[in-house]
Amino acid sequence: MKSSKRWSMALACLTAIMLVISGCGGNSKSSNSTGSTNVESTTNNKGSEDPAAGNPDISTFRKLTVYTVGNFPQNNTKEVVAEINKYLKEKINAEIDFQGLPWSSWAEKMALVYQSGEQVDLTFAPNWADFANNVAKGAFLPLDDLLAEHGQGIMETLDPRFLDGGTVDGKIYAIPTNKEIGESHTIMFRKDLIDKYGFDVNSINTLEDLEPWLQTIKDNEPGIAPIWLSGSGSDTLGYFDKTRPSMEENFRYELVAGAPAGIVLDTKTDKMIISSMESDIAIYRLKLYNDWFNKGFINKDAATTKTSTEDAFKAGKTWMKFGSDKPDSDKEDSIATGIELVKLKGNDPEISTASVSNSMMAIGRTSVDPERTMMLLNLLHTDPHLINLIDFGVEGKQYVKVEGKDNFIKLPDGVATRADTGWAPGIEWMFGNQTLTYLWEGESADKWEKFKAYNEKAHKVKSFGFNFNTDPVKTQVSVVSNIIKEYRPLLETGSLDIDKVLAEYNQKLKANGIEDIREQVQKQYDEWKTKQP
Repeated sequence: MKSSKRWSMALACLTAIMLVISGCGGNSKSSNSTGSTNVESTTNNKGSEDPAAGNPDISTFRKLTVYTVGNFPQNNTKEVVAEINKYLKEKINAEIDFQGLPWSSWAEKMALVYQSGEQVDLTFAPNWADFANNVAKGAFLPLDDLLAEHGQGIMETLDPRFLDGGTVDGKIYAIPTNKEIGESHTIMFRKDLIDKYGFDVNSINTLEDLEPWLQTIKDNEPGIAPIWLSGSGSDTLGYFDKTRPSMEENFRYELVAGAPAGIVLDTKTDKMIISSMESDIAIYRLKLYNDWFNKGFINKDAATTKTSTEDAFKAGKTWMKFGSDKPDSDKEDSIATGIELVKLKGNDPEISTASVSNSMMAIGRTSVDPERTMMLLNLLHTDPHLINLIDFGVEGKQYVKVEGKDNFIKLPDGVATRADTGWAPGIEWMFGNQTLTYLWEGESADKWEKFKAYNEKAHKVKSFGFNFNTDPVKTQVSVVSNIIKEYRPLLETGSLDIDKVLAEYNQKLKANGIEDIREQVQKQYDEWKTKQP
């Protein structure tokens, strides 16, 4: 992962940790590890034809609590979850209590859930959401034995490189989604405006190359912000990780998985540095944001608005949005928004600890039945019907099959966007095996072959496999994270005088233990290196 992208993305993630799901299921049930409040006997012992290795006993019905995050609430959550449960009852004699949380409250809510001892069977647990700390606190169960017993489908289908993302101290604590293994990011634009002004997306090689486009939109499209940023969210220009200095340096800096934003690895020296103090590339990028803000390219309320770039784009307040450069991502987003998009070419994908762990599922320490939960997780990686039901809803209601193309789907007649179907949570990248999902009409028939090629050309960053354990400096990390949260909207949106704000920010970091954190990261990294083959 590159310096500025890692720095800005990590800042985003460590602060507002995302934006969209609200309470979709019933209220969470408090339970101890025996799960006596959430189990009922049943004579129905129907199970999957092969839910796991051997013939596990599934004669006791289980209600498994599943936590996730996405674009919730959805109007038809109840109906979709009912169909999911009907299917799971037949497969593994279980149902799910689906707990969807909005991005805006998800991080805070999950912290309370883990602390309170509420029942957590399966939960979304990406690296950027305090995964390592939650492992250290005992929030999740080790999965090695469960995988061996009930997760053969996962082991057979998942690229083994992914498992490094969920591994801490030699034990697996989370299972990554089977999707793109490396990361490359981009900016997408409304195709009608690209065509209107004769812009050539292939002409943009660096962020600076965008400036004439931004000026054109500012001068000719009143009511449209050339760039929309939301300081309260995770939107950042760092998603397009190409500035002239960073290209010249060949992206020498890497974000350190588990470490606070701003701590990056200088691959030339193999030393940890504080990017806002010691990386000319990171400082240059922040000054570029400030320059663009002063030129009127960025919305004036960027530091305070609660409106995400995605929502601003859908509302016609901007002409661009951030996204992944994975295969067909522009087509996916065009279908999701109902607006035809084109995208800039990102960099070749890089495999980092963050990229293989940015979407994972863990089994909670308070699970009423870890074995049954692993069976559920195994189904998510092997059962096309289940994964498509979760991702896209019910056939005939949220989508219909394209005639003559069984693997292609489209919106029902008279429905303009997926949001209008009542189920468009945007969780395809979170659950199970993405390569089992249907293709939307208009997507490439060879999309998953493109994914395979995309993954094959992805290369590992130098620190791949390293995960910082914050426990020795947890007090400093907590304070520094709050400082980052305070200053990110000002730094990342260019809203105030950059020299003044950056000086204040660095001073506060120094006064509150950033050097202690850096030293601990370096120590752990050096120890980790000695164990590498």
